[in-house]
Amino acid sequence: MDVGIRFTDKGTERDRVCSRGCAIPVTILQLLLLLTISPTLSIADQPAAEAAQEHAEEQSELAKKEKLLDRHKSRVDSQAQRAAQWVDSFFYDPNYEAEVATSQFRVRPELHYRQEQDVKARLKFSLKVRLPGIERKVSIVAGNSGEDSTFGDAVDDTTENSVVGLQFFGKSRKSWHTSLSAGIKFNDFAFFIGPRVSYFKSLDDKSSYQFTQILRWQTNNFWQSISRVDFNHAFNDGYFFRQTVDGRWRGEKSDEEGYRTRISSILTQRLKNSAGLQYDFTTIFHTRPDTHVARYTLSLRYRKRTWREWFYYEIVPEISFEDEFDYKANPGIRLRVEVFFGADKDTQFWRREHEDTNDFRW
Repeated sequence: MDVGIRFTDKGTERDRVCSRGCAIPVTILQLLLLLTISPTLSIADQPAAEAAQEHAEEQSELAKKEKLLDRHKSRVDSQAQRAAQWVDSFFYDPNYEAEVATSQFRVRPELHYRQEQDVKARLKFSLKVRLPGIERKVSIVAGNSGEDSTFGDAVDDTTENSVVGLQFFGKSRKSWHTSLSAGIKFNDFAFFIGPRVSYFKSLDDKSSYQFTQILRWQTNNFWQSISRVDFNHAFNDGYFFRQTVDGRWRGEKSDEEGYRTRISSILTQRLKNSAGLQYDFTTIFHTRPDTHVARYTLSLRYRKRTWREWFYYEIVPEISFEDEFDYKANPGIRLRVEVFFGADKDTQFWRREHEDTNDFRW
C-alpha cells in the first residue's frame, strides 16, 4: 500500500506518492548530515563558552572592586572623614595604620638633636604582611615601633621594643574596628596578647570624633592600657584641626609605672606638590612620683613626598620645656627620611589611591 501526500492547485488535484523504499535513504542522509555538523557546532561553541567564562570572571572582579569602593565611600562620606583619612595616611599615624590588614613595609632613619641631649640617631622599621586566602583577616606584624609608642614624636621613648606577631581583624563596620594582637617581645623576652577597639562617629559634615582603646598583657606580668580620644574638624581651605587626649597606664612590673597623659592640639595645612605642615602644641602629664607636668613641646612638622611615590622626608624644628631640666628652653630639630612600600592592588581602592593626588580635596 502506498502512503501519499496530496497537493491541490487551483482546484486541480495531483497525487504525489512516495513509496516506503525511498524513506530509508532519506533517513541515512539525515544522520550523515547530523554527524558532520555536530563536531563543527561544538568547535564553534567552544570559543563562545570561553568568552562567556572570561566575561563572568570580569564581572565578578568588577563586583569585588565595586564592593570595596562602596565600603570606602561609606567610610569617607563626610568632609571630616576625608580630611582625617588624608592626614593620618600622609603623616603616618600608627593609630590609623593599626586598623588596616594591608601588606606594607616602612623604614624611618632619623637624627634628633636637642640642646640638652645632643644628637641621637635611630632607625625605626615596621612590617605588615597580609596572609593570603583568609579574607584580609590576619596579618603578620614585626618591627621596633608599634602600639607601645602611640605617644609618637611628642615623647622621646627610648624603650621601644622589637616585636613579631599576628594581628587578627574582626568584621569591619562603618564605625567600629576591632582586632587582637599576639606575639613575642624580644627586648625583655615575653609573650604578649591584647585587643584593640576603635569607634568613629561623624558629628556633622565637618566634625567627627574617634575613641580607641588598647589593652596588652605580657607573660612577665607587665600590662598596660592605652586610651585615646580624637576630636576632628575640617576647614574648607585645606586646614584640618585635631584635639587629641590619650593616656597610658602601666602596671607594677613596668619601668615607668603610673598614668601618663598627652594633650595635643594639632593644626594640619595641606600644601601643593604632595607636601604638608603640622603645627603641634603638646603637653605631657605624669602621676609618678607625683602628679606633674613632664613636658611642654611646640613643634612645626614639614613632610614632603619626593619624586618617588615611596620616598618621604621630614624637617621638624621644635622647642620643649621639661621637668627633667627645670623647664629650661630646650630647642632641637628632627631630620627624618622614610621609605614606604604598600598599597597593593586591593588596597588602592580604599587607602592609597587618593593619598597624594591633587584630585583629593576636603
